Amino acid sequence: MKISVKSVIFAVTFGSLLFSANIINANDRDSAKGEVMLVKGAEVNFANFMSKKAKKFVKTEDWVIFVNVVKLYNNSPAKFMALSSTQKAAFNEAASRIEEKVADLRGDEAKAWRNKVVATTKIINVLWNYQSNVGPVEPENTVSPVVVEMLGR
Repeated sequence: MKISVKSVIFAVTFGSLLFSANIINANDRDSAKGEVMLVKGAEVNFANFMSKKAKKFVKTEDWVIFVNVVKLYNNSPAKFMALSSTQKAAFNEAASRIEEKVADLRGDEAKAWRNKVVATTKIINVLWNYQSNVGPVEPENTVSPVVVEMLGR
């Protein structure tokens, strides 16, 4: 009897440890480090990385344009979608220069940041292209079914 009680206690303890370890791993995968894009605070980590690796570049106008658009994307989607075509073109030029600069840096971390810059730029352009393809909704002179029912037609 003593062996079976000890076995049950061991099994419950071991099972709970494994369960908590899986929860911790799931939280690590959901963090900003696992993001494919520069979202959820990853843009701040990218700015820190660039400040250490490319000190002169972060003082350029391209950097300011890129960071401002990414911040708008994360913080104010309405303002992000309302950017002018000139601002969108400036962002794309800045993003290509940033991609080139990060590609020149060495290391696995630089490669990962380059991939995030490319993915972020592509997603932003997809959103802008979608917005330009979807025009404003024009009200039509149609009668809704509820109105027809109320009028007794």
